[in-house]
Amino acid sequence: MARRLQDIVKKGGMETMANLQLQLAIYDHAPDLPQANGADVVSRQVWRGGAIDRATRGVVENPPRWITLLETKTVPNTPAPADALLSWDLEQVNPGDTISPPNAGGLTLTSMDIDPAVEDEFNDWYNTEHIPILSELPGMIAARRFRARRGSPRYVALYHVTDVGIYAKPSWYTANETPWMLRMRRFQRNRTYFMFGSLEEATQ
Repeated sequence: MARRLQDIVKKGGMETMANLQLQLAIYDHAPDLPQANGADVVSRQVWRGGAIDRATRGVVENPPRWITLLETKTVPNTPAPADALLSWDLEQVNPGDTISPPNAGGLTLTSMDIDPAVEDEFNDWYNTEHIPILSELPGMIAARRFRARRGSPRYVALYHVTDVGIYAKPSWYTANETPWMLRMRRFQRNRTYFMFGSLEEATQ
């Protein structure tokens, strides 16, 4: 089960909390654990994997890709990594306070832009249907979505799973074939897909 920021905040005697912040970057070389300036670090992770082969639903291992996750309670004063292929400064919007689990066997990332004309509906669909459905899939540890303060595409979803093989199972296909999902897919642009099956370094 994924830990939530609320569990940590209460231990410190605090009653209020803000959404978790995430600095996320994808590299074509093995990076160091990310560092934060002026922010309370909650979790750091480095994973190895690659792009997703949409035909086989598996990882493209060559060329390899790495991803770094830097989660903080407040917005870090940390510049965007100059050597990253992609990078974002993100705010977790659903659930809002769930921390990257340290015991996952895999991680998948999806990012996308959305037609502004349907952005409100898109957020309703993602928050009220898609994340709840995915959260109930066997093997799902933490299903979360984020909105970019910096970086593109604007929306990012992260799924920590017990095994990346979940992505090719019929239950995942079914979760992505609801009528509302098929409608929303027509308005999505600039989608990216990555899968990471090897946690190389982490602190929490």
